[in-house]
Amino acid sequence: MNGNLFYGFRGNILFPSQSTIFNIGLQNNSISKNKIFREYFIMIEEKKKLESQYQNRLYYLIFKNKYDDVLHCQLARRKHFNKRELKDNNIIELEDSDYPYVNIFIELNSQKFLIESNTQVFENYNTCSKVIENIINNNLKEKDIRIELNPINEEPNFWNYFDDNSKVYNIEFKLASPNMFDAEDDATNFLKEAERNVGASKVILNFCNEEGNLKPNKNGIDSFIKYISAGGGTWKIRTENSNGERENVSSEQKSKKVNIPITYEELKNAMLTLEQQKIINDCFNKIETIEKFKEQS
Repeated sequence: MNGNLFYGFRGNILFPSQSTIFNIGLQNNSISKNKIFREYFIMIEEKKKLESQYQNRLYYLIFKNKYDDVLHCQLARRKHFNKRELKDNNIIELEDSDYPYVNIFIELNSQKFLIESNTQVFENYNTCSKVIENIINNNLKEKDIRIELNPINEEPNFWNYFDDNSKVYNIEFKLASPNMFDAEDDATNFLKEAERNVGASKVILNFCNEEGNLKPNKNGIDSFIKYISAGGGTWKIRTENSNGERENVSSEQKSKKVNIPITYEELKNAMLTLEQQKIINDCFNKIETIEKFKEQS
């Protein structure tokens, strides 16, 4: 069976550093953040369609169906084009609109996204994630709360750039404040302290060595890589490739991907079959890195 390629992301709810009249009473913890996440998608289910302007284009997030804790949506962009019609021996030029789209699946409990890859609609899957962020944030702004989508990726994607002969000049971590993971590790504890003592909803760490001699100790930063790989942030490396040229590599280029063996025509149906719903759940499990969410998906 032919399938469609999807990439994995995690949604992170970010609170402002200070409470406002719009979010007072909301606790800054995983339970409260997941409640906000669910309420937002209940709103999509009720309204059926939300729109937003992003980089001078109009986009729509359209509700299609819900299967227990999984939502099926479509992300469409409005595309203008000119067409010509023949009327009474005259050619009339008209402007019309098209709405190319990609499929999006959202798992509410773990705040995961599966975003379809279709370069004829969107240049790349990261553009889709930014558009989704924009639509959600434009409808969350009344609460002074934001969402950030980060890629879920494999830990070796980071460590593969370090060996005895590698040259790495810069490592940057961008980490969202503790969200869904509720772990007790160095990364989570560090972010909790940054939030408690500084009011930081995000933390950026930057490590530099002008000689290209960055050699991170796995025991020292392993929890940060696990946190990022689970969709809690991003990493970026400036390294030297095999041609001796410096290049930037990012976890945003390394999202976990799965082939969903459901055809394009089947995805257009009003409802997926029970077997197809199980396939979607299995694909969410394949991209998941946190055991408690694998068990509950």
